[in-house]
Amino acid sequence: MKQIITMLLLSATVLACSDGDLKIAVTDSDDTYEFSAKYDKKKTQRVQDFINQKMAPGSNVTGDHVDITTTLDDNTRFELEEYPGKVRIKLDKEDNTEASYRRVKAMCEGVKRIVGGK
Repeated sequence: MKQIITMLLLSATVLACSDGDLKIAVTDSDDTYEFSAKYDKKKTQRVQDFINQKMAPGSNVTGDHVDITTTLDDNTRFELEEYPGKVRIKLDKEDNTEASYRRVKAMCEGVKRIVGGK
């Protein structure tokens, strides 16, 4: 199983979207969903505002350096690392429902649109 995850991470890294400083990687395995992005620092506030909107009303993150594991009102639990120009979100599928997975995945797709300018 670890080899599969390693191969998925490597594939995601190789296939990651790259445009100047823009890098996006998504790993969606049987056990975890992980999204990471490196982007223009000028978009950091928009990304943070969007994530806060999607996490509401249960959580709200602020500051230049965020590294938390959070549980939302619907019991969605995930890790969030956020720095100016960088974000990483990781969800353990075994600890969450299918609805939680879809919620986090949709949030990550929204972040992808913001950082990609689409």
